[in-house]
Amino acid sequence: MTRGWGKRLLFKIAIGVVVLFALLICMQTTNASEMLGIDVTSPSAVCFTFGPSTQNTKHSSFTITNTAKNTTLKVYDILYSPPSGITITLTPPEKNFELYGDAHRNIDLRIEVDPSKALEKEHICPITIKSNAEETEKTVYLSVIIKYNAKIVVSGLPVDFGTVSSKKYKVVSEPITISEEYGYKPLESVTISPAYGNENTWVHVGSYPSQISNPVDVTFTLTPGPPDYERHDNKYTWKFIIKSSNADPVTITVKARIMRPPKLGSLHDEELEIKFDKPKGTVSKYDRYIDVPVRNLGDEPMHFSSSVSESPGGGITIRIDRSPGVVSKRGSENIKVHIIAPYDTPEGTYQGKLFIDTVEDKDGYVKITIVIKWPVDFIISSTSIYFTPSPPFIDFGTIELKEREYEKKSANITLTEFYLYKPVRNLRFSKSGEYGKWLKEETDFSEIPPGESRNITLKIEPGLEAVPKSYSWKYDISAREIGAKRIDVIAKIVPMNIPEMIEYLNSFRESILYKSYPTSEVIISNGVEMLEAVEESEIDADDWKKLPVLMKGTLSLLSSLNDGITFSEEENYGKAVENLVSASVSTSTIGSNSELNNWDISRYAKDISTGADKTTEEVLINEAKKLELRGWNIKKAVEHAMALDDISGLKKEENVLNSSLSYQHAATIYSLLNDKEKRLECVYEESLLVDKHEELVSDATALRIKAENKISNSKENDLIRIGDIYLLLNPYKYDTFSESYGSAEKYLEDALKNYKVAGVSLMSEDTEKKLKEVKSEWRYILSMFFLACILYGAAFIYTINRVIMGTVAYMRDMYEREVGDIIVK
Repeated sequence: MTRGWGKRLLFKIAIGVVVLFALLICMQTTNASEMLGIDVTSPSAVCFTFGPSTQNTKHSSFTITNTAKNTTLKVYDILYSPPSGITITLTPPEKNFELYGDAHRNIDLRIEVDPSKALEKEHICPITIKSNAEETEKTVYLSVIIKYNAKIVVSGLPVDFGTVSSKKYKVVSEPITISEEYGYKPLESVTISPAYGNENTWVHVGSYPSQISNPVDVTFTLTPGPPDYERHDNKYTWKFIIKSSNADPVTITVKARIMRPPKLGSLHDEELEIKFDKPKGTVSKYDRYIDVPVRNLGDEPMHFSSSVSESPGGGITIRIDRSPGVVSKRGSENIKVHIIAPYDTPEGTYQGKLFIDTVEDKDGYVKITIVIKWPVDFIISSTSIYFTPSPPFIDFGTIELKEREYEKKSANITLTEFYLYKPVRNLRFSKSGEYGKWLKEETDFSEIPPGESRNITLKIEPGLEAVPKSYSWKYDISAREIGAKRIDVIAKIVPMNIPEMIEYLNSFRESILYKSYPTSEVIISNGVEMLEAVEESEIDADDWKKLPVLMKGTLSLLSSLNDGITFSEEENYGKAVENLVSASVSTSTIGSNSELNNWDISRYAKDISTGADKTTEEVLINEAKKLELRGWNIKKAVEHAMALDDISGLKKEENVLNSSLSYQHAATIYSLLNDKEKRLECVYEESLLVDKHEELVSDATALRIKAENKISNSKENDLIRIGDIYLLLNPYKYDTFSESYGSAEKYLEDALKNYKVAGVSLMSEDTEKKLKEVKSEWRYILSMFFLACILYGAAFIYTINRVIMGTVAYMRDMYEREVGDIIVK
């Protein structure tokens, strides 16, 4: 039940909706068929501009549309009423017609304007369309805009006042004509005013109306002011602008050439420096000329005259050689002034004056300052062999190393004042170049009087920092008022004293070495030739590092070999061996520095090295054999003397120590010769002799100690010390004393023999001295002992004598007493 009821309800609602929709459609259709509408578009505005254009016809249009779809629109009439001077024509011309549903018609409008009647403004023309539409009248509006232009026309341009004379400034006038060109309307609110950039207010504008329709004349008047001499020309220009409220402005140009009267320009003081340029007395005077300019600032010729109003003095004369008398417009003319200065005019400043008298303007003066300057200069000369005059040049040549410093050279430089006017003062010296401090000058004056000469000593003193090469310097000499005068200085540094080395090498030809070993000539001759080649060759830096070492080594070799031979002959074998060792070192030095880059010099160096090796080897072999033989001879002489126990036949140098030293020196030389076998033999012999030497010294020392002990014991036991003196006063000690001092003397004699054989000269001398002291002391003690014995004997005799005398006296006294007793009795 319920489901069936719902279905019926839904069905009824659907039917209701359909019926309602149908009713709405019918209502719309009925309304459309009942409404008849019209739509008219507004015509576009038209604008007419007259001047310079003259076009008076333009077009516009509008559209009429039937807005109904099924109903015909009937247009009954098109009404319009244009203002005066405007004519409107329709195209097509029909004013009634029909338009079916949704149809439209375009209506063209031809608008024609009569400029003589139409007013200048926007005209609104209503156009009304009458029809059967619900809105029976439909109005649209046509805008017609009319504009009239005006233009300013000026005749008589440009305004040119021409040339205005300077004789009298007068007022001049020039007219122009102003008019309107198109003729549609007059010029309104006309004004004439100065434009931007006008130079002054010398131009004035006459009267004129503010409204101009017909041509109007306007007068421009020029009233010149004071002349402007600062201007670069006399042409003036003014700009005026003509304005109107209804026309574009017009700019006009006013021109004039205003002549300025003659005017004397600024007169500038002149200064002339006259520097005398000839030696004093060679010319009588100096003539100089200057131009004094006279300028005319005006635009018309200026007449003038000139004269000297004030003389400068000092004997100087001013003359006017040429004076033009007239200066053209804006021109300049020179007065040629001749100045004469005598040669002896004192140095200083002088002043004169010229008077300039003009006809048309004020007068003027020109001050002429004349500065007289005396010249001063010096010329450079020299008598030195190192000096070349033109251009000044000093070549010190080769500067060689002398012992511990380089040789010093000097060149005298003579400075002579040339002009004879005034002295040369404030001399200054400057050097430029590497190690300029090596150049030093010596002077003994402060200034050079006019025309006189003074000497400077220029020294070159290279320091040890110098490297072997050529040096150059710029040596400048200047003074007050004198520019620098340059002397080019060069020198070649050679780290060897070549002449001295050559002389030294040649001196060896008189030496023992040369006489004993002719092979040394190879060293000497090649050394001399190499040094001569060095003086004439360009040596690079690497060779310069080796050459001094090579030559010093060569000289050292020759000197050492010669000294070694000399000392050997003088039997100073220690010094001889020292020199031979030094010679061997020099040989190695020569060999290590003989490889040179310069081929010519290298050849000599290699020959020197070869000769050095050969000569050194010969000398070393001979000296080694000599020393070895000497050692053997001394050893055998000592052995023979020791075997005989008598060394009195030995020479002073024949001892164990000298024999040992000879073998030692021989071993040293054999080591230099790389002879190992002979060196070992000598070393073995040396060691044996050293042992023997030590044994002898030890025994001798022991003997000395024994002798000292014997003497010391004897002094303590046998002698009596009184102060620093020892005396033998006890005769009973004589035997022990004699035995002690005799033994000590024997010990010292044996020690002395051992020391002499050992070769210890110092101990030998000391022992011999000690032996002499012991013998002297023994003799002294014995002499004092004998003196004491004599004193002992004298005392004994004196005592005996006194005893005898006393006994005799006693006996005599007893006798006399006995005799007396007898007499008494």
